[in-house]
Amino acid sequence: MNISDRSPDPRRAGARVLDTAEGVLIALRGCTLNQAFVEIVQTAKRHNVSTLSLADALVAIAQTQAFQTVDDADAAIVAARATWGDLFERPPRQPYDDEDEAVSGA
Repeated sequence: MNISDRSPDPRRAGARVLDTAEGVLIALRGCTLNQAFVEIVQTAKRHNVSTLSLADALVAIAQTQAFQTVDDADAAIVAARATWGDLFERPPRQPYDDEDEAVSGA
């Protein structure tokens, strides 16, 4: 059996979407990986949508950044916009650099 003949494992695809959504929150909020995961799970429960569909919606919003291009009828998209939409309107967080802090603190 050739590797290209195998169908993709949906669990791996789901894990990749969740990992990517966690990365989006880490970049936007500056939170930890665990905090991002907990926020996604709790938000999914609060809005009664699956964790993976919410994660997928967050990634879709991050990719397009043009809210009109994503279908508003999807409950996960609505939940993601309500929860994190304002984060996309802010300038991106600047990475913390120890050297910059050491120079400015000197």
